[in-house]
Amino acid sequence: MDANPWRFPPAARRGPWSRFTWQLGIYGAYFAQFVKSRLAYRVDFFIDTLAISFSILVQMAVLTALFAKVKALQGWSFEEVLFIYGFSLVPLGLFNLISVNLYRFGDDYIVQGKLDRVLLRPVGTLTQVLCESFNVSGLNEIVLGTAVMIYAGMELGLTLGVDDVLGLAVLGPAAALIYTGVFLAITSVTFWAEDRMGLAPPVYNVIRFSRYPMTIYSLPVRIFLTFVLPFAWVAFYPATWFLGSPGFKHLALLTPGVGLIVFGGAVAIWKKGIRRYASTGS
Repeated sequence: MDANPWRFPPAARRGPWSRFTWQLGIYGAYFAQFVKSRLAYRVDFFIDTLAISFSILVQMAVLTALFAKVKALQGWSFEEVLFIYGFSLVPLGLFNLISVNLYRFGDDYIVQGKLDRVLLRPVGTLTQVLCESFNVSGLNEIVLGTAVMIYAGMELGLTLGVDDVLGLAVLGPAAALIYTGVFLAITSVTFWAEDRMGLAPPVYNVIRFSRYPMTIYSLPVRIFLTFVLPFAWVAFYPATWFLGSPGFKHLALLTPGVGLIVFGGAVAIWKKGIRRYASTGS
């Protein structure tokens, strides 16, 4: 019998739900400590908030200028495109919250040997890498994206019910899984070869194409954004659930499955890379 009845059971003895809640608690603890440390420098936090807000407002101004000349884009009105754009900011904000260390993983964790320290802790390696630092500007994108969707929805006369609120709660995180999966797979390449070319920046730039209706692109581009770099599933397809587009609404229901497949595949690559990792010896 365990001498301490309050001790949490080791990972090997936990059930699936127990492991999930434990990992979720770890995420929460990491994030709470990070927010406390950032708020200690409130001016920096405020400047970061203004910078990301200004960037988003500039992009919205470009959209407004475009539709000042063109009233519709391949049959999509300004308000519909604005709604898609607003939705795209929600999963992007969720992804940006935890993606900081993915971009500098090669230099910080492989070259400098920080991964050795990660491997010594009784917490999942991916959990530690994702949660050791956060980008709180992602919260701004979530808030602004939600505000843009509300405004565009009011202009379109959309009436959002309970199912739509639940849909956003499911489709937003599912789309964020797609972002995370794509960039986690790119990051995992570092285990086999140093990424001197920098694959992440050009791939990140492709995200902007997902903020517009897929029907405005040629067939090869639509195929590329749907099946190769599946960014069509982070904005356009899930957003059509709320817009009620008859030709695409059913595809929105596939977003959670796509998210699980992309993220699950990336995690498998990550685990394989962790197994072949050799310490720097420093």
